[in-house]
Amino acid sequence: MEIGILFESKEWSSYALLENINRLGSTASLIDMQENGNEEEILSCDMIVNRVFASAAFRSHQRSLDRMPAIIALLKEKNIPMINPYEAHFYEISKELATNTLAAHGFSVPKVYGVFTPAQVVKDKTIEYPCIVKPNCGGRTNFTFIVKNKSELYDSMKNVPDIEFIAEEYIDPVFGFLTRIEVIGRSCKLILKRSVTDNGLSAYHLGSTYAAYDDCSDEIQDAAVRAMDLLRIETGSMDIIENESGFYMIDINSVSNASEDNIEMFSFDLMKETADYIVRRYRALKEAAK
Repeated sequence: MEIGILFESKEWSSYALLENINRLGSTASLIDMQENGNEEEILSCDMIVNRVFASAAFRSHQRSLDRMPAIIALLKEKNIPMINPYEAHFYEISKELATNTLAAHGFSVPKVYGVFTPAQVVKDKTIEYPCIVKPNCGGRTNFTFIVKNKSELYDSMKNVPDIEFIAEEYIDPVFGFLTRIEVIGRSCKLILKRSVTDNGLSAYHLGSTYAAYDDCSDEIQDAAVRAMDLLRIETGSMDIIENESGFYMIDINSVSNASEDNIEMFSFDLMKETADYIVRRYRALKEAAK
């Protein structure tokens, strides 16, 4: 087998990626990480593409996340490359790790006040307010809260899963939007403004609207590429909040998602562009092996 796509949920995007790779003349197949015992199929691939989302647990797909470290170890042992590289997965599943790594290398990010389970939150004395609290491994604004004081923090933790949460400095989106950048192969392929909704959060499923951001500064675009390089993310996305003092990287994803209606909405086919990059990387790999 040429290219194996590890996936954990029947997202339209994963099937679209498969179709686009095959259309370009390479052979790819989907490998379900929810199913045990498919290690032999995985190891038969020349290249792996990782489509296991940090938010898998919220769709009852924790098994896929649990399997990834062992699968990555097997791929490393057999020297089978993965897009994104192995390290990127661990930044995908830990906002604390990604944020602290960026901070250590001089990128502007929110302060991390702490990581805790719901049962541990009452013991934490280091949180400043307002702050944003969200799953340390998660996405799509699941169980994400803007809290203004300790009482609101306690209330937010009453009906949530028993998982790790991260509390970070709240960066006010004073301009009313977040900047979403899709980076593929060290190039900012899509840059959008995504509006902030009435609850202070920003997400497609919450009703945020999108607009092209054609005049996004070169400084922001350069920083986005450098951040992805640092985190070993070849294809992924990030959210940025801009304000009067500069800009802050608030979220990094090594697995980008899209829905079918996004193609017309954005006049851009993310899965086609991602497939183009994957096939180029695959062909370069095969050429180098000759």
